[in-house]
Amino acid sequence: MKSPNLSVEDVKKILESCRDAISDLEFLNKGGQKQVFKCKINNKYYTLKFLELTDLKEPGDVNDTQDIQSEILARATREIDIMRKCNTPTLVKLGPIGMTLVNYDEKKFLYFSEEFIEGHDLFQVLSKGPLSQSEVIQLGVDITTAIDHLWSIGMVHRDIKPKNIMRKIDGTFVLLDTGIAFDTQGKALTQAFHIIGTKIYMSPEQLANIKTSLDFRSDLYLLGVVLYESLTGRHPFFTPHMNSVQLVSKILNNEYIPLSQLYKGVHPKLERLVNRLLSVQPHLRYRSCKSLIQQ
Repeated sequence: MKSPNLSVEDVKKILESCRDAISDLEFLNKGGQKQVFKCKINNKYYTLKFLELTDLKEPGDVNDTQDIQSEILARATREIDIMRKCNTPTLVKLGPIGMTLVNYDEKKFLYFSEEFIEGHDLFQVLSKGPLSQSEVIQLGVDITTAIDHLWSIGMVHRDIKPKNIMRKIDGTFVLLDTGIAFDTQGKALTQAFHIIGTKIYMSPEQLANIKTSLDFRSDLYLLGVVLYESLTGRHPFFTPHMNSVQLVSKILNNEYIPLSQLYKGVHPKLERLVNRLLSVQPHLRYRSCKSLIQQ
């Protein structure tokens, strides 16, 4: 499914019936399945996320369009529900406009608002160079806190990667995009899509598609990948032009260059922590998020 292709003027027309006072609307970005705008709602900045529910069926796709629409609605509902339940500065918060369905220009859209985070996503940050060890420790504490809050309501994020992490101007980090979170107590939202998450940011148990074994430790594994990349500027397993078979083999066999070979001054304790997070077997990672934070 592609992201919508709405202009600022389109969004202004869509929001004409909105009860809240909206101003200073501007396009931010688009990617994956969403198009994102920034605006003031009642004189405070928020982001507006739009998803299109029209013509979702791809050529040759055996999935029914209505099923995919239901899947997207369920994911959006889950994302909003998580934002309501998890009260931590390390997870993005819901804005004043909840999930709204609208028909515009013979198309169907879904939109909702989120807290506006002033800063840059980690992918942009790392494009300018690796983080310092102190910054990586801050990143680890903040994202582990977010993972812990998700796990407290029985959720696993499953898509922790640099583009889903924002670094605020104060140097702290916030985890975004809980729309594909796995509910350990309920039905997995995977029927309409064959693969969940970004391939190069997947735990061994995700690659094996073992849903019953997913818990917070899968998210800790992904955090380990992000910490390694943040320290070295390179992914532990993926290199350009690598095919999927090679990537999966490296992940399952835990084949990566030791941190100390790429970062000569890395603290041994930090290297041991990242190595433990990258363990192929979940039970070799940390027993709890709190035990990781205390390291």
